[in-house]
Amino acid sequence: MAEPVIYTQAGERALEEIILAQRNGRIPMLDGADLSRTDLRRTDLSGGNIRGADLTEANLAGAYLCGAYLRKANLSRANLTGTNLNKAVMIGVNLIGANLRGAHMRSTDLRETDLSGVSLSGADLTAAKLVDAVLIGADLSRCDLNEADLSGANLSGANLTGADLSKANLSKAILTGANLSRANMSGAQLVSANFSQAMFFRANLIDANLNLANLSKADLGGAYACRASMRGTNLVEANLSLANFSGAQMARAYLFRANLHKADLSKVDFAKANLVGADLSEADLSKASLRGAMLNGANLSGAYMRAVDCSGANLQGAQLAGAVLTNSIFIDADLQRVQATRQEFADVEIDALDNILIDPYTAKQLGIVAGIF
Repeated sequence: MAEPVIYTQAGERALEEIILAQRNGRIPMLDGADLSRTDLRRTDLSGGNIRGADLTEANLAGAYLCGAYLRKANLSRANLTGTNLNKAVMIGVNLIGANLRGAHMRSTDLRETDLSGVSLSGADLTAAKLVDAVLIGADLSRCDLNEADLSGANLSGANLTGADLSKANLSKAILTGANLSRANMSGAQLVSANFSQAMFFRANLIDANLNLANLSKADLGGAYACRASMRGTNLVEANLSLANFSGAQMARAYLFRANLHKADLSKVDFAKANLVGADLSEADLSKASLRGAMLNGANLSGAYMRAVDCSGANLQGAQLAGAVLTNSIFIDADLQRVQATRQEFADVEIDALDNILIDPYTAKQLGIVAGIF
């Protein structure tokens, strides 16, 4: 169905309409109005019909546009600092070069809107609809995006430092190279999102759903991700050093050559995960599950592995010097060429080494003869 024709109102007539609407206590009718470069600071345009209007370079600082219908309006280079746009409809609006610092946009509809390079620092976008929006390089630092819907949005290179994204939906969103340092993403839906090379320094990912997400070469150093769900997640060459992933679900995750140095990985489920060449030195893996995991050439030196289940794991060439293996289980594991001594395996029960695959030289180094120390 074709959209209705918008008849353009000249600037003077548009301003007269605003004055009459305020005088008569009705909503302004400004569809197609030419209000470019107009000073509308603190003007009340709440609920107004402003579809297709030209507000290029208009000054709307502190104005009231809550509930306004602004579909396909032109707000390029407009000043919208502190503007109230709560529940406004802004689908397809042109906001290139606009300033939205500290704007109020709770439950605002910004679907498919281009916000590339726009400054939204400190804006309130709680429960805003940003499905398939373009936010490439946008400044969203300290933004409130709690429960916002950003599914499918493009946030490549965006600045989200200190932003509140708790319970937000970023499923299938693109955030390559984005800065999410100290962002709150607790309980967020991040399924299949692309965070390649993104920065998560000390970010809060507690209870977040990152299943099948791409975090290759991402920096999660010092991040908090307790109980996060990361099944099948791509963490190839990612930095997780000093991060807290206690209780996380990482079954079948790809952690090839990932850095997990001194990370808290207690009670993490790594079943059938790929940890080939990963650095797990001095990590806390107590009560973790490494059942069927690939740890070929992994560095586990100094790791705390008390009561870890390594059943069926491939530990060929893994470094275990200085690791604590008390009550760990290695049934059906591949321990060929493991770099360790009798000391590391002194507290491993005989039954926990049942049916292991091990070469004669390594068996001698570990003091294992026919499964007996």
